[in-house]
Parts: sequence; C-alpha cells; structure tokens
Amino acid sequence: MQRNFIRGLLVCLIPCLVAAIFVVRPQNYRLGIDLAGGTILVYEINLERTKARKEVQGEAGAAAPAAAPQPGARAEGLSSEDMNTLAAQIKRRIDPTDIKNVTVRPSGNSRVEIILPTGGATTGNRENLSAEGIEEVKRLISQMGVLEFRILANGIDDQAGLIAARQLIEGKSAGELEDRARKGLPPEAPADEFNVDIGESKARVRYVWSEIGPEQRESLGLSNASEGAGGLWGVLAGQRDKPVAVRDNAPADYVNCSMLLFSRKVVSTEQLAKEEADAARIKGENPGKTDAEIEALVNRKKYEYFVLTRVSPEDSLRVGGNDGQITISASAGTDPKSLSPCVEFQFNTAGGQQFTKITRRNKPTGSTTRNLAILLDDRVVSAPTLQSEIGNRGQITGKFDRKSVDRLVQILKSGALSAELREKPVSENTIGPTLGQDTIVRGTTAVGGAFVAVLAFMLVYYRFAGLVACVALFANLLLTIGFMVAVNAAFTLPGLAGLVLTLGMAVDANVLIYERLREERNRGANIATALRNGYERAFLTIIDTHLTSIFTAIVLYTFGNDQLKGFAISLTVGLVISLFTSLYMTRLMFDFWLHKKWLTDLKMMQLFARPNFHPMKMRYIFFPLTAVLTVAGLAVFVVRGEAGLNVDFRGGTVFAGKLKDGEERGLTKTADGKDGFRELLGEEAQKKRLALKAGDDAVIWENRPSGDERVNTWIYTVTYEDGTRATVTLTAKPEGGTDADMREDVRQRAAQLPDVSVEQMFISGQQFEMGKSRYFTIRTTEKQRDLVQTSLNRLLVNEKGDSIMSGATMTPGAIAGPVVTIDFDKPTSRSFTQELFEREFRKVGAGGPDDFSLTGIGEAKEGRFSQMKLDVSRNQALSLIGSAANAPGVDQKARADQLKALQEIVAGAKRAFDATPEPERLEVFDTQLASDTREKAMMAIVASWVAILLYLWFRFGNWTFGLAAVICLVHDLCFTIGAIAVCHYLHMIPGFSHLGIEDFKIDLTTVAALLTLVGYSVNEIIVNFARLREVRGKNPQLTPQMINDSVNQTLSRTILTSMTVFLASIVLYAFGGEGVHLFAFVMVVGVLVSTYSSIFVASPLLLFLGEGRDGTATPDEAAATDKEEGAGATEEEVVEG
Repeated sequence: MQRNFIRGLLVCLIPCLVAAIFVVRPQNYRLGIDLAGGTILVYEINLERTKARKEVQGEAGAAAPAAAPQPGARAEGLSSEDMNTLAAQIKRRIDPTDIKNVTVRPSGNSRVEIILPTGGATTGNRENLSAEGIEEVKRLISQMGVLEFRILANGIDDQAGLIAARQLIEGKSAGELEDRARKGLPPEAPADEFNVDIGESKARVRYVWSEIGPEQRESLGLSNASEGAGGLWGVLAGQRDKPVAVRDNAPADYVNCSMLLFSRKVVSTEQLAKEEADAARIKGENPGKTDAEIEALVNRKKYEYFVLTRVSPEDSLRVGGNDGQITISASAGTDPKSLSPCVEFQFNTAGGQQFTKITRRNKPTGSTTRNLAILLDDRVVSAPTLQSEIGNRGQITGKFDRKSVDRLVQILKSGALSAELREKPVSENTIGPTLGQDTIVRGTTAVGGAFVAVLAFMLVYYRFAGLVACVALFANLLLTIGFMVAVNAAFTLPGLAGLVLTLGMAVDANVLIYERLREERNRGANIATALRNGYERAFLTIIDTHLTSIFTAIVLYTFGNDQLKGFAISLTVGLVISLFTSLYMTRLMFDFWLHKKWLTDLKMMQLFARPNFHPMKMRYIFFPLTAVLTVAGLAVFVVRGEAGLNVDFRGGTVFAGKLKDGEERGLTKTADGKDGFRELLGEEAQKKRLALKAGDDAVIWENRPSGDERVNTWIYTVTYEDGTRATVTLTAKPEGGTDADMREDVRQRAAQLPDVSVEQMFISGQQFEMGKSRYFTIRTTEKQRDLVQTSLNRLLVNEKGDSIMSGATMTPGAIAGPVVTIDFDKPTSRSFTQELFEREFRKVGAGGPDDFSLTGIGEAKEGRFSQMKLDVSRNQALSLIGSAANAPGVDQKARADQLKALQEIVAGAKRAFDATPEPERLEVFDTQLASDTREKAMMAIVASWVAILLYLWFRFGNWTFGLAAVICLVHDLCFTIGAIAVCHYLHMIPGFSHLGIEDFKIDLTTVAALLTLVGYSVNEIIVNFARLREVRGKNPQLTPQMINDSVNQTLSRTILTSMTVFLASIVLYAFGGEGVHLFAFVMVVGVLVSTYSSIFVASPLLLFLGEGRDGTATPDEAAATDKEEGAGATEEEVVEG
C-alpha cells in the first residue's frame, strides 16, 4: 500500500515540478501582441500575377489572365485551403525554427495578416522582433521563392517559336502592351506548342517571356547605370523609340547563341526613380549605407527586359514541381572564379535525374551552344552557357553580397510561396507596449484575486475537503500555465480570462464529488464507502460536463482569431488538467489521509438541509417568463442593430492613445469644468471643430492623375472653417463617379467621425480624481485611418484649442546634403514617421516611398527609435542635392531649388509629426473582414449548439435531452445579448457608470464569452439531467415528481457552483481591466440566467417535448397520474436501487 502511495505521489509531483520549472522563469512566457505590443502587417495577394504564374506553370488551365480589378471591386480571391497553405508557407519562411513570436493567418480570401510582437525582452529561446527585424521580414516575403531552370530560346533550335513570338508582339497595339505592363505581366507569348528537335531528342515545347533580373541586367550592361552608354543598352534604347522594342541579336555574353529580347519602359503611378549604380560602386561611394539600402538602390529599375524561354519537361525544371517531388538543399558558398558569394544547391534524386536529362539534351552540338536560364520568381538571375552534361549539383552566381546570399538561401530552404504578395503591406498597424504592460498587471491581479476568492470560499465551506480542493486547484493552475509555456502557446488577454474561468469551472468537479460525499454520509455510510461511492457516482457526470465545455473551446479555436485561440487553448488545457486533479489527485489525498487514520470525519457547511422545491408547479410562470425574456432580449439587440456591434463586426478603426500630463479627462464633464471624452467627441463638438469652409476649394484632390494613369492612394487637402488645412491620404477610392462626387464624399467624411465610442483605461499606479484617466480607446466606423487621425487631432483639444494628446517632438538636423539626421524627444516607430514623410514627398512632387529611405539609428527601444536618418540620395527629383555646392557642370539654381524642396519636405513632416501624436494602438478593420468575422462568429455559436445537441442525444438516448438543452442555451444567449444592448441605455444614467456599466458593443471577445457561457450552461443542465436519469431508473415514464426530486437533490450543487463561477467573474469584472470588462460582464449575467434556466426550464422542458410519454398523455395528465400513483422515486430509493 505504501508503494502505491509513493507511485501516486510521483505521478502528481513530477508534472507539478516540471511545470514549476517553466512557470518560475518569466523569460519563458510568450506574450501575444495585445500584451507585448507590436506591429500587424496586412499584405494583399497579387491575384493577377498569381494566376498568370500558375498558367505558365500549367496549373490553371489555358484561361486568359484575369483583368485588373476596378477600384473598389473585390477580386475573387483564393480558397480557404489555399489561404491556410500560404499562411503556413510564410510562417516557415520568416520563422523557420519557430524561435520568434510570429503569427501568420489568413484575413479573408485575398489578404494575409502577419503579427509581429516587438517587445524588447526576449521570451525564453524565442525573441521578439526589433524594428530592423520587421524590415527584414518584409524583404523575405517580397519574393515568392520559385526557383526554375529553363533553356533560353535560340535561333537554331527555336526558329519557329521566335518568329511566332515576334509576330505576336508586333501585332499588338501600344495600348495593349502598356496595359500588360501596368498589371505587372510579361508580354503575351504564343499559345501554341512547337517541335524542338535536338539530334535524336524530340520535344513539344511552349514559350514564355521571362524578365531579366537586376543581377543579369547589370552583367549585360542593361542597368540604369549604363544609361547613355553604348553597347546593348544603347542599341535597345534606340529600339525603344520604335513602336515595339524587340531584338533578336545575341548579347556579347551569350556566345554563339541568338536570343529574342524585349524591352519596355517601367510604368508606375509614382515618379520613376533612377537606379544609381551597381552595388560595388554604391558601397565605395556611400560606406555608411546598410546592405538593405544598397539592395534597394540596385533593385530600382527604369526599364524592364524580357527573354524568351522554353517550357517543357525536356527543357525546364521547377523546384517543387512534379507534385512536390523535386526538392533542393541550398547553402551559402563562394564562386571559385570570381571569389564572390554564391548559392550552392543540390537536387534530390528526382530533381537530379531530370536536371541531368535537360543538360544532356541541351549540351553543345558542334559549334552551337545553349544557355540555361536560372530564374527566381520568373526573373532571370543568371544564364550560363552549358558546356556539358551536369549532375545534381550547381551554383547560382551573380552580383550578390553575403547578406543577400543568406537571404536567398533562407528563401530556398523554406520553399516557394503558393501566391505572390504585393510589394508593400496594405496596412501596418502598431500597438504600443504601455497598454500591454498594464494589461499584464491587471490580468495577473484578476487571476490572483479570483484564485484567492475561490480558495477562501472552498476552505470556509468544505473545511478539510476544501483544503484538498485548494491543493488541486493550485495544481490545476500550475499545470495549465506550465503546459502553455512548454508548448509556446501565446498568453493573450482573453487567454488570461480563460484561466480565471477555468478555475471557477474546475471547482464544479470538486463540488459534485463533495455533495455526493455529503449524501453518502447522510445515509450512514462510513468515510471509506462514502469516498468510493461519491467518486464513482460523480465520475460520468464530470466527464460529460468537461467534454461539452471542451467542445465549445474546440469550436472557438476553429473559428477564432489568434487572441481567441489563446483563450481556447488555455480553457481546453485547464479542463483536461481539471479531470486529472479533481478525479485522481484529490482521491489520492483522501485515501492517504484515510490510510493514516487522520481522516475520521468530513465536516462541511450545508446550504440546504432538505430542500422541498417544486419547479414543476411553477412552470406555468417560468415558461412564459422564459419566452418573454428570450424575445425581449433579442428585440432590444435587434433594435440596436449594427450600432450594438463593435468595429470587429462592422468595419472601422480602433485608436488608442494617451493624454498629456495635467489633461486627464473623465467620460463626462467633471466638477472642475473640464469637458469629458463624450463632450469632446460629441455631435456639438464635431459640428464646431470639423466643419469645412464653404466652396468647391474646401476639398482639393492633390494627386489627381494627368492622363490615364491609375492611382492607389487618393490625397486630398481639406480646409476648415477656421482656415486651417489638413492633408489626408485615403487608401480606397472615395464614393462617386465624378471628381465632384468624390470631393463631396471626402467633405462629408472629414466633417464627422461616425458612430464614435470611447472607453477610458485606468493604468495601474496612475490614479486621478473624479474618475479621470490619461488613457483612452476610441472606436469609429470610419475605415480610413488618416481621416480618423485628422479628426481626433482637431477634437481632442483643450479650451485654448491646444492638443491634449501626448506626443513627441521632431528635431531635424542641418539640411545640406541628401542625408538628414532627425532627433526625437521620445522613442518613435519608424513606420509612423515614414507615412508622414511619404505624404510630404508626394505633396511637392518628389516621388513616394521608393524615393527615400528612413532608418533608425542606434538601438531600438521596444521597436522605436530616438534618432533616425532620412536619405534621399536615390531620388531623381532631388538628384543634385548630393553634388558639391560649387561643382562644375551642376546647375546651381536647380540644386538650390531641390534643396529648398527637401527643406519643405522636412519642415512639413515636422509640422505633421508635432501635430499628430503617435497612437498606442491603431487598427483598421475593413468591411469584408468584418463581414467574414460576423459569419465566423455565427458559425461558431451554431456549431457549438449542434455539437451539444448531438452529444446529449448520444449520452441520454433521446433527442429531447439535446433539444431541451439547446433551447435553454438559446434563451441564455438571447437574454445576455439583450442585457448588453440595454447597457447602452443605462450607462448614461447616474450611478450605473459606478457599477462599471458602459455602452458595451459586441466584438469577437464577446463571442468567446458567449461560447464559454454555452459550456458553463450546459454543465448545469447535464448535472440535472444526469440526476434525473438516476431518479428515473429504468422507468420508461417521466413524471413531474421525478423532475422535482432531481432538482432538489442537485440544488445545493447548482447554487454552490454558480456562486464560485460568479465570484471568479465578479473579480474579473472589477479588476481585470478594460480588455476583459465586457467578457466578465457577459459571464456575470450569464451565470445568473443559466442558473435560472437549468433549474426552472431545462428539466421541465423535457415533459413539454414529450420525453417519457406514450404520445397520448399531456403534461397535465402525467402530473395527475404521478400524484395519484405516487410515481416519484425518493432519494433513498434511488440510492438503494
């Protein structure tokens, strides 16, 4: 016996010790972005180029490439499976060893969201990304990583194909060719297949135009650095003056090999930037530039060049082709000829065999040689001449530096992306770390407070048994946190709420067992028998309650975002561990105390001695009441409509920031006369401060295209009634078919901030009088972040008109050359500052984001810099600034004008920066994403109901049990969302705000709370159904007395469990902070209403649905029969039977 206790002790102790090792090391914790702060990048898929690429690879049939979507139109997008695959590929590319806190997930069917926490501290073996790390992530995913090998078409083997390709291009109009150029597509190639016979080797091939990459452009003398020179660049420059620029003479590097070469001017909506020179020269002239800046300079291009290549199994090979059978391993190496860095690769067996066949077929024949083009993402990196057959190894050489080689190796190792992303993210949102740190403090306080409250209750009520439960609860918390740390699960704000609720729900198992123990002791059983029977009788009920809660957590994980997945993980893990601690660990402690003869009695408090409750007699009251509550709750929610939904479900913008010292505000006007947030953002304030002046010149379109060019941003200058101006940049086309309509749309949107709501946030350690706070979160349905920022800059001002938002100050250094050093009095994110500079460059006509670089200097603090460097040396419009003041041959007046333009840019950026405080959080939800989120939320709730219905049908043998439970769940949900809607009308009434009542709006976190409520409610119902099954025994009839008996026997357990969960929820509501406030409110209301429905509705509803009747007796007749025959079984009869 002693040995068994030692074994059991080890089973309990070892997991706890291992968990403790993980828990006590704070650097092990992986924090989600809502706690650590960070950056969210949203990339859009280039659907046109992705489809065109698949057509080239033979994966999309022969359909013509899709036309570019019109502004505002929504492309068809990818399937859900393809989106998940792409997300996994991107994750593997940027975080192959899973050592960084990176999350990649689909956003709709044409966007991918990349979450990059940027907290300064490392997280165990995983580290958060610095600002430079984020820039490296952008570079890594700017390439698909598709590696291909193709034979260049030549005049000996491919004469028919060359003629057909040339004739096809010459037959196109200039407009048709330019249209493909605008879409980023190569020239159209012949659709037919051609015979290419080399010796005895015969093959049918297709032809595809492939762009010459920057490395090969430079090797051929085709980079912009060769502009004005002779050679091939000069020949093609003359060719470009003709309607079609096609040349079939061989470049000098391609000895004895003719080729078809097509060139065209790069078409862009921004001013074209000049590629300054090759990497070596740039390094020599600019030793201070980083590798990333040099690479950006080299990759800029003024003209594009394409060569014709063969596509066939005999002449081309794609890594990842043949259904993924062809793979390579890549490593960094050194080219023995040039001693420059290169990429070395080796095929697997399948790839090596095909590569050998290709090179064997295309090796020199007589004096004819052929070139093997090596393509990365459809761009020719190099095209060496084949001298002989090659096996399964090779090198990729070119104008590479070591860093670009390492990046290319990482891209090749991770494999190609299945879709191409647009070069720049459509949004880049930053969440500051300050709010995250406060959330950690408040969340930890809430978890600790709830834990202590539940422990205290269990100790007082159950005494020694409560002590055993406390040990089990502590072990549950320790094991849950330890497991999450061990598997690198992210700790998110909803995840912390999940821990609190897991504690409350874990008590349910202990209460079930202890109430069974009480029943056994009341019947005279000794302690040993009572323990055995108590655990045995509670076992199946505990399993059922935990499984149904796990079902809802699985549903939440399936449909939720990253934060809700953290909640689902913590809840699921906690529930599974709860089974171990409540069924095994507590039993082991009881048995050990009993073996030592230390346990002679189990004294407990008792809530109800012998309850004699008759819920069946009250069903005529509570059934109508339930129906009224359900309809009323649903009606209030419907009346609120979309106004009751948060921006997660409607689309809009979330702006979180802080106020200056001394400018703390309350929600409403305080006794000292200061306007509160509601007055500052109210309708009257908006009419006063956002009104635009009369006249057509109140809104001016600054970047209106001069010709047929398209724009992807819309820049407007708006003038207010007081004469001040603001420039706003829109990322979506304004509504309207004409310029006037579009300006009117901008006017209306700039003059109001629609559906605005505000929440105060109270940071730990910062307490102000009269309910004031410096921190706030504003939500609005306006989806253009610049309009939101501009409006808030004008609204959040004091009585003097000065801004009350806390911001930093920019101090530019001397402007005498192309590089300007900029100082900040507070650390600032580079991306925020970059956006302001982009706007100023566009305003003076000096290009856009590709025409300058802004980099941080020194070490980043939480992803932000106190000093940055602005570099315009690659800007064509400012190209003379880098020249000496009195350099010969330099137009000094033009240089002075350019220097003045740069000064205007920097001055404008300073004014905008000083007037535009950087938000702690700025997040935009587009309409389609919000619609997808709503659909997922509804699917999650309905899926949980279906899962519960089917499980209860299976467990209790009849559909009536499942349907009765689901009806109760629908009632609970409708009442709860009605309570949320009612808060909109209550929060303005004095007194309710002191209770924490706010203008709550439903978001995705609320859905998590509702699903948690589903799990809790069904637990209550299952306990009652399980006891009803016992009371009923093998009797096929179900009578009202049986229902009364079962409810009475479980009444203490129902009330006690509700009290513990309610206690945990109240603590969370009071101390958890704004992030979980609505979550806790839902649980507080939900616990009350679910307790009511489990007692008064669930079991009585079974009779109404026909359970236990032959179909002829009504519920009233069954009640009469029960009264006459005394059909109800007593508690003693159930136990004895």
